[in-house]
Amino acid sequence: MEKISIAKVLKPKGLKGELKCKVLTEKFDLFSNLSNVICNNKNYKVISSIYRLGFSYIQLENINTIDLAENFRNKILYITKEEYGENEPDNYFIEDLIGLKVQNISGKYIGDILSIENYGATDILLIKESYTTFSVPFIKKIFLRVDLKNQIAIINQDLYEENKV
Repeated sequence: MEKISIAKVLKPKGLKGELKCKVLTEKFDLFSNLSNVICNNKNYKVISSIYRLGFSYIQLENINTIDLAENFRNKILYITKEEYGENEPDNYFIEDLIGLKVQNISGKYIGDILSIENYGATDILLIKESYTTFSVPFIKKIFLRVDLKNQIAIINQDLYEENKV
């Protein structure tokens, strides 16, 4: 069963164990139809879920106190890939990008995608090159093509070098 991360629990909200979560997907309508989530490889039934002002607020069955909700702080909530549905073209699951080999147009190996961060404007890929890790914005002019079948991301090396931090 493949899982897709949809939210990161920030903190409990209120005394009844509701979870305030940072949304990790662009499918915001997903939160109005959640029936189950997976956390620490355990399934939880969703009692209520709402997306509001950039956050999701989720109430799980049998998590009805602030102390029980506190155990979820900084945990990632997942759903199955089947429940998530299809992605739009040029949108990728975080789980699919992590581990891809980064190559230039000529096929020269540059590094590996370690993780993905988002600070608002765009996704930032953390790429390990030899002994150093760099942050690079995940934008179409830098990342020309993502080939999930062959597990590679093709870059414009000049723009990549210019934008890496």
